[in-house]
Amino acid sequence: MGQECCRCPEGLVPFLDRKVTVYTKCGEITGFLRAFGESFIEVEETDPRLDLTIIQCAQICHIRLVRT
Repeated sequence: MGQECCRCPEGLVPFLDRKVTVYTKCGEITGFLRAFGESFIEVEETDPRLDLTIIQCAQICHIRLVRT
């Protein structure tokens, strides 16, 4: 059984509604963290257009807060 759940979703609470970069096995996604669950996060991308992206935790390598 692979990693299907986020290791520590409650650790993402300070990142809610803040700009983050999510590094995945397929690349990186930058946007605002809007929600998270046990097995996914939702990022609202701002470029090239407003788009809500759901990322499975198994695909996430690292999440970093973007300082503006």
